[in-house]
Amino acid sequence: MIGKLKRARWFAVLGGLLVSLLVAIGCSGDTPTPAAMEKEVPKETIVFADLNWDSAQIQNAIARFIVDNGYGYPTDAIFGATVPLWEGLIKGDIQVTMEIWLPNQNAVWEPALAKGEVIPVGKSLDDNWQSAFVVPTYVVEANPDLKTVQDIRNYVDLFKTAESGGKANLVTCVAGWACEGVNADKLKAYGLDDVINLQVPGGAAALFASLEGAYAKKEPWLGYMWGPTKTAAELDLTILKEDECIGDAGPGTGCAYPTAKVRIAIHPSLIGRAPEVVEFLRNWDYTAAVDVAAAGYMADSGADFADTALWFLENQETAWTQWVPADVAEKVKAALKAAMAQ
Repeated sequence: MIGKLKRARWFAVLGGLLVSLLVAIGCSGDTPTPAAMEKEVPKETIVFADLNWDSAQIQNAIARFIVDNGYGYPTDAIFGATVPLWEGLIKGDIQVTMEIWLPNQNAVWEPALAKGEVIPVGKSLDDNWQSAFVVPTYVVEANPDLKTVQDIRNYVDLFKTAESGGKANLVTCVAGWACEGVNADKLKAYGLDDVINLQVPGGAAALFASLEGAYAKKEPWLGYMWGPTKTAAELDLTILKEDECIGDAGPGTGCAYPTAKVRIAIHPSLIGRAPEVVEFLRNWDYTAAVDVAAAGYMADSGADFADTALWFLENQETAWTQWVPADVAEKVKAALKAAMAQ
């Protein structure tokens, strides 16, 4: 009997203490809400492939600003050429690549799609072209019989340089880009490797400088070029004729590059990590005309890629606000205003 009374008094004291504690918490105004009790999980960094040409780096800068400020995900970028950055995307070290050029990358793109190693989400720069055999128009005006790729055989002396070993010099695609290998295959397919020397530039800037330097002096030049680029838009260029590719034949088999399809690709892991960012990239539509304007602004103003992204966001608001929800757009506009004020 005494034991039961002791237990009863113990439970009464314990109950009183619990009531007092709850009252104290209520009076303090610090009662945790369900939202406050949930621990905020930090968002993982989204890594972009910082491909080594202007249009890709401009697009990266725009997309990263929107993702950073509109969606709250930290971003980073890995700089490099097509081949190593593609491998990084497949492995998952990179989550977003803003420019996959097809058919240049078909040999790796199609198997990766079949295996589910990459996911295509959006497009960019669909109004574009490329060719391994471009000359300034003043060259064909002075040499009207130079019309096709095979005609180069008759103009070896026109294009040879001190370093080309007696062959016509062709400034080909940049080292590490997929088109470097395609152009070499084209040369063999056309049976022109005995009369053409491939000069591989170290970067896009070197390729453009080679063409622009020759153009300024009205000297012969033969090489690879593509659009949309500021250089291709401003200079009068002629593409030497090639037959169109038939069926599944690729340009490396000895036919012209078709108009390229440029695709945005993501690593599959991003769908679970940041579905709202994936949806944003699905809506992305960066046109060739806008890229030429952005590249022109960058060249004329001396702006870097980050400042060019701010220029785009300020001057192309009707475009990019269609890619994101209204609340995200407002966050980006606020961040843009703050950045422009600095």
